[in-house]
Amino acid sequence: MIFYYSATGNSKYVAKKVQERFGGNLIDMAAAVRKKNYEHAFVEGETAVFVFPVYFAGLPATVAEFINKLEIKGEQPEICGICTFGGIAGGVDRRFRKAFKAKGISVRAFYDVKMPENCIFVFNPPIREAALMTLKRSDARIKDVLDSMAFNHRKPYRSGPLDWFVSAVEGPLYGPSCGTKKFTVDDRCIGCGLCQTVCPVAAIEMEDGRPVWTKAKCDHCAGCIMRCPVEAIQYGRSTKKRFRYVHPDI
Repeated sequence: MIFYYSATGNSKYVAKKVQERFGGNLIDMAAAVRKKNYEHAFVEGETAVFVFPVYFAGLPATVAEFINKLEIKGEQPEICGICTFGGIAGGVDRRFRKAFKAKGISVRAFYDVKMPENCIFVFNPPIREAALMTLKRSDARIKDVLDSMAFNHRKPYRSGPLDWFVSAVEGPLYGPSCGTKKFTVDDRCIGCGLCQTVCPVAAIEMEDGRPVWTKAKCDHCAGCIMRCPVEAIQYGRSTKKRFRYVHPDI
């Protein structure tokens, strides 16, 4: 079984590659949290793979919530994590292991896959040509990860002291930075409602044909900004002149 969380397609792409290689059902963690679907049954010898992006060198809030509330029925599966990241993975593997340790479950292996940067709140995402070059390299890394998983997890990712320090510094900044007050929509909006559809935490509602952020906080996944077909959604002033990125195969 493959659990994934994805806003712009990077992690979903990796999850689909895992499915192509090993089989198993794809479960959208964001959808599961919205529906309060935390109970999942496993059979003997099954592996549960978790694929998600790195936020502030840690776990997205929705991923952390899903793991915390996950109820495993049947046999205990082997737990494996795969993170996608644009800058650095940091100590996200330790945070992932810690989340499961709190449930009395050990993690078998963890992997990292570098993808195009998509944190538009902080960085300018790459232009299409640069993104495609990064994706070409990421395909090679994904193959290495899948081969490692197939051969007894021979080359997992393990963070070091510097990575742990980065996570310790950046982690506390994540929650307070996730407010929705700075989201705006300009006159280019065509009222398609795609932003409402893709929001993992259902923080957006359409009112009079325009999106309105109805929750004080969200995951800051940037899905609404990146996937708007007319680039009508902004976050403060910083995103107006920045490129948009969505994985081309998702």
